[in-house]
Amino acid sequence: MTKANAAKVERAVRAAWQPRVKKRVRRDAEQRGFMLHIQATFGYSAAGGSTDDPRPRMITQKMPGDVARRLYATRDAGATQAQQEAILAEALRDEYFKDGGRRARGLDVELNDIAWMDVEL
Repeated sequence: MTKANAAKVERAVRAAWQPRVKKRVRRDAEQRGFMLHIQATFGYSAAGGSTDDPRPRMITQKMPGDVARRLYATRDAGATQAQQEAILAEALRDEYFKDGGRRARGLDVELNDIAWMDVEL
């Protein structure tokens, strides 16, 4: 096989293979969730007597599948980065800061500045 033909075969395989892989990764994330690693500055508002000073944090948190579904659906609808970050802030508030509803009633979290982020799917 010539190099030109080998390149054509490789392009054809990638064209068919890549969409299937992306579909499988999305399905798995929507069913089982994903791991989020993020270093960002978070702002807070809560009940009286608490602080609202923004604080940098490095967080590793398992996020549920419904968060992945919301992020994919929002992205597919053409959402801005700010809209997607708002979904992440809400999800981190519920999963990390409120510990799934077990603490910090009335807390609201704002994602102010992302230094870096990694998503394990």
